[in-house]
Amino acid sequence: MNILVVEDHFLVRMSMKIVLQELYSQASIDESDSFDHAIARMRGNAYDLILLDIELPGGQGTGMVGRIRQFQPETPILVCSAADEQQNALAFIAAGANGFLSKTAEKSETIKAIMTVVKKSRYVSQAVQERLLDVATYGKQKRTRPFGIKSLSGREREITELLIAGKWVKEIAAHLDIQSNTVSTYKARIFEKLGVDNVIDLAAKIREPEIPERP
Repeated sequence: MNILVVEDHFLVRMSMKIVLQELYSQASIDESDSFDHAIARMRGNAYDLILLDIELPGGQGTGMVGRIRQFQPETPILVCSAADEQQNALAFIAAGANGFLSKTAEKSETIKAIMTVVKKSRYVSQAVQERLLDVATYGKQKRTRPFGIKSLSGREREITELLIAGKWVKEIAAHLDIQSNTVSTYKARIFEKLGVDNVIDLAAKIREPEIPERP
């Protein structure tokens, strides 16, 4: 079994390797501390599992998954990150990753996540699964909005669509040719107008049908 660990922090890489070696004692484990170096390894090696951090030198947000798929189209990818899983897990899964694991996860959950994606199944934590259920029933249970979708400006709607598509602030800034802090300002304004505090709730709010105002 060939495994690639893409992580820029030495101690985290070593911890991942310890868990992997316990699970797969005969595995060959390669390491990369940047995304560019990881891609270089993928050009000449076939891997059975890739563990991917999302905040590392050369990283491209959700775009990293598509880039990896150019060289490893069928390899299970488990994203391992300290970033908020509630806001990032679904975006990376939608981009083609097999699972998302928080770096705060216990050993038992880490093992479960690895074994799940190796079987080419999808993995997200119980907390994210419960959040998905909340989103699924959100439209039936809640029909109030502080302002409503119509209160968004054209630029705010444009940024809203990109956020829901899983784009990061830096990606949106590059796409729209504006500053990252400008995107962050728009994002905060959108969240305030619609009464949400994360992208999952934002997506649910956008999909929720408008309730017409009484005359």
